[in-house]
Amino acid sequence: MSQTQTVEQVLQQGKNLLRCHEVVQGVLDAELLLMHVLSFSRVQLFSRSKDEISKEDIAFYEQLLHKRVEGIPLQYLTHSQEFMSLPFYVDERVLIPRGDTEIVVEAVLEYGQKENIQVLMDIGTGSGCIPISLTYYMPSLRMIAVDISDQALEVARSNAIKNGMHEKIAWMNSDLFAAIPPECIGLLDGIISNPPYIPTEEIATLMKEVREYEPFNALDGGKDGLDFYRKLAKEGKRYIRKNGFLFLEIGYDQGETVKQLLKEHGYRDIHIRKDLESRDRVVLARV
Repeated sequence: MSQTQTVEQVLQQGKNLLRCHEVVQGVLDAELLLMHVLSFSRVQLFSRSKDEISKEDIAFYEQLLHKRVEGIPLQYLTHSQEFMSLPFYVDERVLIPRGDTEIVVEAVLEYGQKENIQVLMDIGTGSGCIPISLTYYMPSLRMIAVDISDQALEVARSNAIKNGMHEKIAWMNSDLFAAIPPECIGLLDGIISNPPYIPTEEIATLMKEVREYEPFNALDGGKDGLDFYRKLAKEGKRYIRKNGFLFLEIGYDQGETVKQLLKEHGYRDIHIRKDLESRDRVVLARV
């Protein structure tokens, strides 16, 4: 790219580069990356298309484009992902929040309006998108957010501050329930989790940007993808009050299996909710 070019010219070359390398949604990614570099809104990207770009900004844009060609996810390059209409910082320390997880959050919000839900625990909080969104939209709610990764908790805490929810969430570094204090037994109105649920052997078949760049331990659900559901069903029950709830995101083909697993551990009123493509996505159960 030339060092004295306009926004329009640089953007077109970025689109051409990503298109040439067959990057999925390359045209959109080229726009979003340039918006990130210039701190432009989408309107500014086109209303200021004749503005010249500094050589430093061009160099930075080129660097990001080549990283995108390598397969690094867009969100890790812009350090940004929207979830439940809230802004979240993301990097390689955490799984990128996805729209599927909004379905489990929406289920909790629905139940929170008709049930006395005051205290919830999120297991495997990652970026903190679940507890932050829930406390944002349910002002009376308090949450305990748990993750095995100290680095993930650093990201989650920063996101809580970013969204003004840091005073409503307690953070715990724990491998599932291993470090949860006994004072929490019977305390919770429910547990929510988007656990790793991809069978180990299937991870190699995922898109490159997922399998090579997102945290492996946030993807790997063991041989059949159900390791964490077994532990959550068995160990989580004693932390939930009578008539409390379990809200779980699941893989599209795991609904009936997880439902049966919960039945075997004495859960009741078990329901499966589907995503926008009519695939199983959430299992809800009552203790």
